[in-house]
Amino acid sequence: MIIQGRLENLIGSRLFRWFRLVLSVVVGGGLAWLVTRSLDWAEVAATIRGFSDRLEYVFLAVAALLASGMLRAARWRVLMPGEPASFWQVYVTQNTGIGINNLLPIRMMSEPVQLILITRRYKTPFSTALASLVAGNVMDIFATVLLLGLGLVFVSSLRGASIQLAGFVILAVVTIGVLVVAAKGLGSIPVARNARFFQQVATAVGLLRERPMRLALSFGATTLSWGLMGMAGWLLAQGVGFDLNLLTMVVVLVAASFFTSAAPSLPGGIGAYHWAVVYTLGLLGIDQELATTLAFMMHLLVFAPPTAIALYMLSRVGAGMLLKRDGLAEAEMARNGRMAGVNDSGASGAPAAVEVRALPGAARRLTDDRRV
Repeated sequence: MIIQGRLENLIGSRLFRWFRLVLSVVVGGGLAWLVTRSLDWAEVAATIRGFSDRLEYVFLAVAALLASGMLRAARWRVLMPGEPASFWQVYVTQNTGIGINNLLPIRMMSEPVQLILITRRYKTPFSTALASLVAGNVMDIFATVLLLGLGLVFVSSLRGASIQLAGFVILAVVTIGVLVVAAKGLGSIPVARNARFFQQVATAVGLLRERPMRLALSFGATTLSWGLMGMAGWLLAQGVGFDLNLLTMVVVLVAASFFTSAAPSLPGGIGAYHWAVVYTLGLLGIDQELATTLAFMMHLLVFAPPTAIALYMLSRVGAGMLLKRDGLAEAEMARNGRMAGVNDSGASGAPAAVEVRALPGAARRLTDDRRV
């Protein structure tokens, strides 16, 4: 416990935040240099100009990504039955968090911003918001493992791609841990008792255990959302001038997103996202200029809309509300009375007790760990 406390103090220190910032610039800039150092920019420009005759692929890709984003909002909304936040408010909240992450050099603010916005502006109880948000992130892990596993089984050319293999192994281990915690509790994994992620998983499971159908719907929406993102990439690949099967493109983009979220990079995932896409497509025999063109276009379509929504919301509600250091604590205290109620959470008596003990600490840790 002493060692854990010292590690938490180190991670929350100003020195460590500066270290992460410098690391993000160095690693992100280095990966961007690797992508562009031997690039034939004239060929890239010619490929992009050629899209003027194939704009239908861009429009179809945009439609697929729009549907993907709506499904991601639906997978969160379905876990909050009876709450005042509408589907569109959830959609805006989710994209605001993602967009603010895109604007920051250290992308660790998405979930705190979403919690602050959904609780303080859209009046969702903190307990329900945190449990459903964590559950949605767990759905992401399960869906990612499923899609990566299918890709590695059915697409033999992906088995030598280190990003896919590493991502699958890491997420598979996390998935097993989540399933054990969900089935047997935190005590079944010694290290999980002091791990913030598993504490949040246990809390979410406790609050949502009586909603198996909604969890299934959330998982289906999450998986389909990732599939539609892969379809958008597949459509753009057709327009760029090369063809991969749909499952291969899904796996490529899922792995690129995983790598971007895990690796230090410049704001918006610049460098990390492009390198992951270009590197993987290169292993599949795709020309560097074509792969880079796809990476640039996909990055623009994936990152620009949430960033625009975030800028709009910042102008509406102000950065002080969304990025305030004690925003989560205020949101929690404002609804502390409802957190203890069994009827409000929809859970049984035992999970409610876990919720009261675990959520305040989880909220504070989430704020501290992800504050820039």
